[in-house]
Amino acid sequence: MKRSVWCLSAVLSVMALPAWADNPACQYRAAEIQNQINYARQHGNVHRERGLERALANVQMHCRDADLLRDVQEDIREQAEDIQERLDEIAEKRAEGRQDKVEKLEKKLERDRAKLEQLQDELKELQALGAQ
Repeated sequence: MKRSVWCLSAVLSVMALPAWADNPACQYRAAEIQNQINYARQHGNVHRERGLERALANVQMHCRDADLLRDVQEDIREQAEDIQERLDEIAEKRAEGRQDKVEKLEKKLERDRAKLEQLQDELKELQALGAQ
């Protein structure tokens, strides 16, 4: 079974090469997934390895740089909305005098902002790879 999955993955990789020449960001994403597969394999995490192999096959068959870029931009937009909602909630709790809730929400806000920054960095990386 393991060998057949490996062979299938290799065949799909070869078949996808011409289409990938125009999708450097997808190539980068596939390389990241392959690194995760290797890590899972080294640590004996068979279930994670199988899931990552499916993800890699999907990237190899369906990934296009424009779609990848659009997805990250959508994630950024959603994260910015989440931050605004969190700010509104903080203002509401502050007006109610609920400082305990304000402190909890501010910690969550910092995590949301860190996630937004991570997504923005990913977008810059994709754009630098030539995804347009």
